[in-house]
Amino acid sequence: MKLIECKGVRKHFGEGHTKVEALKETNFSVEAGEFVAIIGPSGSGKSTLLTIIGGLQTPSEGKVQIKDAPFSEEEEKKRAALRFKEIGFILQASNLVPFLTVSDQLQLVNKVKKVKMDQEKAEHLLDDLGVLKLKDKYPSDLSGGERQRVAIARALYHEPSVILADEPTASLDSEKAFEVVDILARETKNKQKATIMVTHDERLIQQCDKVYLMQDGVLSLKEMDTEKE
Repeated sequence: MKLIECKGVRKHFGEGHTKVEALKETNFSVEAGEFVAIIGPSGSGKSTLLTIIGGLQTPSEGKVQIKDAPFSEEEEKKRAALRFKEIGFILQASNLVPFLTVSDQLQLVNKVKKVKMDQEKAEHLLDDLGVLKLKDKYPSDLSGGERQRVAIARALYHEPSVILADEPTASLDSEKAFEVVDILARETKNKQKATIMVTHDERLIQQCDKVYLMQDGVLSLKEMDTEKE
C-alpha cells in the first residue's frame, strides 16, 4: 500500500527573472514498511521535498497524497489535522521542550490532541527505545543520543503512518547515529510505516530499501552499492 505519493510535484520561488526552481518535476512513492533515504549535497532540494511531503509547504505544481488522501490540495486547517494524525517529524535537533521531563514530552502530545495519557503505551514505547529509566529526567540531563531517542518516541507516540526524518543523526557520534537508524528501520518494518530519511552520511543507508539522489532539484533512484544483509 502506498502511504506517500508525489505526482508531478514541482516547487519554485519568485517569478520571471528571479524565479528559482528548487524542485523539478518529481514522481515518487513510498509504501508501508518501506525505509527510504534521500541523499545529495546541501541546497539540492532534499529538505524542500521533505517539507512539501510533510505539508509544511505546498507544491507550485502537482500534488502529494498521504494514504490516498489529497493531502497537498487540502485547505490549511484540514492539512494541519492530517499532518498531526498521519506524520511524525524527527529533526536534526531533537527540539524537546527544555522544561518538560521525558514523560511530559509525550504528555504534551495528549494535550494537543485533547485526550488522556495512555501511560502503559507511553512507557512501553520509552522502554522499547531504551529510555524508560530516564522518564523523569529533563533534556539537559540527557546525552545527545538519549535526546534523539526521546524525540523519536514523541514522534511515534501518536502512531503516525509516515515518519519524516531530516538529518536525524547529524549531531550524533557514529555509534549513536547507527543506533538511531536501527530504531527507525525496526519501527518501519514492525509497524508497517513509510519512512523517509534525509541524510548526508552514506554510511547510514545500508538498512534502507531504496536510496534516492537529489541533485539540482532532480530526484533519481540510486543503485545500492552493496546488498543488505
